[in-house]
Amino acid sequence: AVKFDAMNTDRIRKFGWRWALALAILAATTVPPAFAQTAGIVTTDVLIERLGNVAALDLNIQFGVNNASVTPRAKDQMRELGNALVSKELSAGAFEIIGHTDASGLAATNKALSQKRAEAVRQYLIRNFGVEPARLQATGRGEERLADKRRPTHAINRLMEIRRLEAKSASP
Repeated sequence: AVKFDAMNTDRIRKFGWRWALALAILAATTVPPAFAQTAGIVTTDVLIERLGNVAALDLNIQFGVNNASVTPRAKDQMRELGNALVSKELSAGAFEIIGHTDASGLAATNKALSQKRAEAVRQYLIRNFGVEPARLQATGRGEERLADKRRPTHAINRLMEIRRLEAKSASP
């Protein structure tokens, strides 16, 4: 909430009502400090909604450079993903976890690294959320699909794509 104390009242007199309006808008759109660590994390509810309605979704699950070690920030996003996958809405679905890398290094190395990262996410979900292994498939695509082609070595390209797999229909 914006506090209009003596200092702000003086600023309103000096800068006018537009300053007060800008201050109020800024205060209304600023992420509260208690939730700042979760900014950028796609929440369980949003994951349930999106994975229920679209075929694929990109998630910012960060790893260390040139390794498949899961960062603490990545665990925050994987916790939300795990909760979504065991929810009643998504618990019957099968999903492919597709790893992507940036374009630094050799293409073959990046493809292998992206496979290791996708498998690391898959194993985390199996171990920590009890997701049935048969429901999750890990695939590495390396640098085949860069999120930002203008900055091929940028961290934004190191992401995970979660793709809902279509249910196989029974043969007659």
